[in-house]
Amino acid sequence: MSEQALVEKFRSQIDADDVHDEFGMTSEENAIFTTRPSVFAFFAKYILCFTVLIIHLLFWWINALDGNAGTEVSGTTKVAIAIVDALGITGFVVVMLALTWINRFMNWSSSGRWYTTSLLLITMTPLAFVLENFIVWGLDIFGSSFQGVLPNWDDAWYLILGVGYFSVLLLLTVLYSRSFKYAISDRCVYLKKDFMLNKTSHSIDLIDIDNLKLNQPWYATILGFGTVNLLTGSGFGVKHESVSVSTGIVTDAASTVAADVGFLRKIFRGIIFMTSLQRTREVMNSSEPEDCIYGVRKPSEIERLVRGLQQERRNPSANKGSGALEPERLPVQQSAGPEPAAEADSLDELDVDMDLD
Repeated sequence: MSEQALVEKFRSQIDADDVHDEFGMTSEENAIFTTRPSVFAFFAKYILCFTVLIIHLLFWWINALDGNAGTEVSGTTKVAIAIVDALGITGFVVVMLALTWINRFMNWSSSGRWYTTSLLLITMTPLAFVLENFIVWGLDIFGSSFQGVLPNWDDAWYLILGVGYFSVLLLLTVLYSRSFKYAISDRCVYLKKDFMLNKTSHSIDLIDIDNLKLNQPWYATILGFGTVNLLTGSGFGVKHESVSVSTGIVTDAASTVAADVGFLRKIFRGIIFMTSLQRTREVMNSSEPEDCIYGVRKPSEIERLVRGLQQERRNPSANKGSGALEPERLPVQQSAGPEPAAEADSLDELDVDMDLD
């Protein structure tokens, strides 16, 4: 398929006037294509949501057994059930902290600050019940009648909180995945984000794009989506990570342990330190949907479309069959010959002027 046929194919799939108005294109631009990320592009985030639900259901089920695993369960499973049942809320907090740390450290698409904060909130929720019971017990010693504001902890809370947090995370993930939209005109590429009150918009001139990269891992190839990265001379499209497992981190860890603070503060600071660890990468940004054409279907055709429009933008005469810009022809000026020598005055006039007589 030729570049012109590809342009016409994409243009026939959209309402050019609506796209033109939605992205605020100039009067000289012609809208060609618009799309959103594929649902499968946020696969890691959906997996994280279901993992949170599974952990809650697992602790609810184990505690509901109350140590009666039955004869059909293997010995290893019985030991695991006994350990989880004995640890109770502490075991849940440890497992959730491990999930938070792994998710953050691996630097996946779900490793952002928003998901890390959400996981920490989910982790600490059961501790709020324990902390309130401790406060009520302490106040009761001094004769206070304060009974707390939270209900008493029950194993059913694993089920209630699991379903609740899963529903909220899933809803926010769906809304987040639908908040991105991309458009391509014959002059620019547009990247737009509208998530709740957070709105961003980028317009990149085709001439300013120095490099294009198609990122399509094996699972993305199977599911039929990919990411097209746009790299400009200003550094747009490059992801820089400054937090890493390095000498500085080890020093911070040592100072955290050696600091002259209370035991609980050491534990809290250690948790924050562990969840902030992350691998260092400095690559083209393929994980931020607002900085690339993220997780779209038919990414190879989109990359080819951008390259073709970019070539046409840089070399408008290519469609005329010349393949290169013709040098500008300046009008040829006729070179004027030497001016004819003025006719010499007569010798008599020269003599008069010079008073030679």
